[in-house]
Amino acid sequence: MKTLTLTNGFSLNISGQVAESVTEAPVPSTVALMPGWIPHVKPRLLVKEGDAVNGGAPLFEDKRNPAVTYPSPGGGVVSRIAYGPRRRIDEVVITLDAEEGWERFEPVSPQRIASTDADTLRHMLLKGGAWPLLRELPFRDHADPSSRPAHIIVTLGWAGGHLALPALALEGEEAAFQNGLAILKRFCPSVHVITPAHSGKLPESILKSVTAHIRGGYPAGDPGHYLYRIRKDPAENHSWYIEGQDLVALARFVTEGRFYPKRVVAVGGNGATVREHIRTRVGAPVSTLDPQKERRRRIGGTPFAGLFLPATGYMNFFDKGLTLLPVGDEEDLFGFLRAGYARPSQSRTFLSVFNKKPLNLDCGMHGEGRPCINCSRCARVCPVGILPQYTMKCMVAGEVEEALAHGLLDCIECGLCSYVCPSKIELLDTLKTAKAQYRKERDG
Repeated sequence: MKTLTLTNGFSLNISGQVAESVTEAPVPSTVALMPGWIPHVKPRLLVKEGDAVNGGAPLFEDKRNPAVTYPSPGGGVVSRIAYGPRRRIDEVVITLDAEEGWERFEPVSPQRIASTDADTLRHMLLKGGAWPLLRELPFRDHADPSSRPAHIIVTLGWAGGHLALPALALEGEEAAFQNGLAILKRFCPSVHVITPAHSGKLPESILKSVTAHIRGGYPAGDPGHYLYRIRKDPAENHSWYIEGQDLVALARFVTEGRFYPKRVVAVGGNGATVREHIRTRVGAPVSTLDPQKERRRRIGGTPFAGLFLPATGYMNFFDKGLTLLPVGDEEDLFGFLRAGYARPSQSRTFLSVFNKKPLNLDCGMHGEGRPCINCSRCARVCPVGILPQYTMKCMVAGEVEEALAHGLLDCIECGLCSYVCPSKIELLDTLKTAKAQYRKERDG
């Protein structure tokens, strides 16, 4: 096992860390998939309101490749399909039956995985809706079924933020994890397992499979950063990755013949009244993880790059964390007298640089947007060493080739550039949009 150090990035000492314990969430009455919140996907519904569906049955397919479908997280009745702006499909809600039915497929025993060809496994994963668990760099879309990856990276989590600790999330799943690695090796012999420094005490069998230990602050453990460090050729940019819990779900689908919906989600943040790991399922209602009604932001994923979730919404397909933060729009009366002693910031001009206590993060802008001042703060924290400010300006000017030369496709979408920008420029949104636009134009 080798050790890599994230030299840039950012270690933010924020409050609201999650307790290292797991509780069981009650079985929800409804679950949902949120197609409009899954990047790049162009959903085409395969169900309508009132339809009875089994768990694992396809709810929608991707118009770009109809072979790729997304499965129902449970068995019941399609009780609501909610649409957003421009008829975007926001939610497909399933009211669960007391006795859930599940789609069944011919399983592959663990002993047969090594002798099963990749095409058979690919067909099985596509048919059962487990294929989207595999994602592809640099665009972080679901993997292209026709592609052959240079590497497959299994990440056991990211440093920083409030995401499920691998040691807790994978407890008792050691056999499934090893079966998952065997499945991945049928698609690509170059499989890497990476883990951040703070991942808890991993089970010995999983620890032996770890390829690289990533030291440093957020986003240590991100597959895009790791690929940036190990690649030797631009062709290696097109590699796959999968999170540890999703690998367990993929393996259990193959060996048991039914979609595995359970996940461990970390609920944290200084806006949370209870901070703990909760064992729930894909598409669980946010209210089962955060029953409080206070006015606050609910973020699926990390505080820097996650998506806002409505209090009445559902967890996204890939979420392993729920961060709860104050809105941050209250006036800070005479705040200038305190000079930012209790305010988290990357800037050393704030007195919080001397405050060693965990600091409360909120979602406020703390200032108004301004033009870029070329301070290079974004470049100093970028974990892959690109120049986000110049890449952003190239895209605004319509110079796509210049943006690519500045490293647009190396961007791992961590969100640190937006966080540290003193001009309040939404660099992350600009770069993500630019990547998606470039891909759309490239693929026609």
